[in-house]
Amino acid sequence: MKLKLIHPKTYYIEFKQLFRFVVNPIYNSTQVLTKPQKIAGTWTMFVVKFVLTVIVGASIGVFYDAENLTTSNMKARFSPLVLLVLSLLILPLLEEGAYRLSLKFKPIFPAITLSIFTYYIFSKGVYHTKLSDVYSHFMERCLIALSVVLVFYPLFSIPKIKHVLELFWTNHFRWIYYGSCLLFAWSHITNYELTIEHLLLMPLITMDKLVSGLCYGYTRVHYGFYYSFAIHMLNNSIGFIVALFLV
Repeated sequence: MKLKLIHPKTYYIEFKQLFRFVVNPIYNSTQVLTKPQKIAGTWTMFVVKFVLTVIVGASIGVFYDAENLTTSNMKARFSPLVLLVLSLLILPLLEEGAYRLSLKFKPIFPAITLSIFTYYIFSKGVYHTKLSDVYSHFMERCLIALSVVLVFYPLFSIPKIKHVLELFWTNHFRWIYYGSCLLFAWSHITNYELTIEHLLLMPLITMDKLVSGLCYGYTRVHYGFYYSFAIHMLNNSIGFIVALFLV
């Protein structure tokens, strides 16, 4: 399947498919795609997602421009090479595992998702440190997260529990999808100074992240986890270049 880089109709069709999915999320797609079709669709989705987030981000910036403290903080803390690995590999992998992996149900998927959220919670809420801090109780945080997988994967694999969870995913996928998108977007409010003003304006400030979450979720369901991860990496690579050379 040839990748039509300059064929506007291809991107329009992908946008319509995204729109239909967002309006009516479907858990079990009957569409069977080859790997070349998935790669082509993923690239098309990346372009659509990039255009949408630029439009939304620019529109928000006209009315309100909040300073992203995380970007400047990470640039000050890490060398360009370490920042590259964090931005293009580790952070996208963690976020996709936390917010998109479990959009499809297998016992290991929610176990991994719970593990990542446990790492988040213990890092921020218990040890009061940054997620990327490898010096403050890093091994403890990782072992606690690993223990969650070791407990919940066997639990979710019990046939009766697995069956109940499969039915829940099938019957409530719409809200699982919307919930993951909102949680992904609103969790990024921690990138900004947590003032009353920012909290009140959280839906506006994180609107571009919500659009990203909707696109990543669509990609994960239609093309697979590796493909949503790939789009996330491509997106972060643009942010990395901008932060490194233009900020």
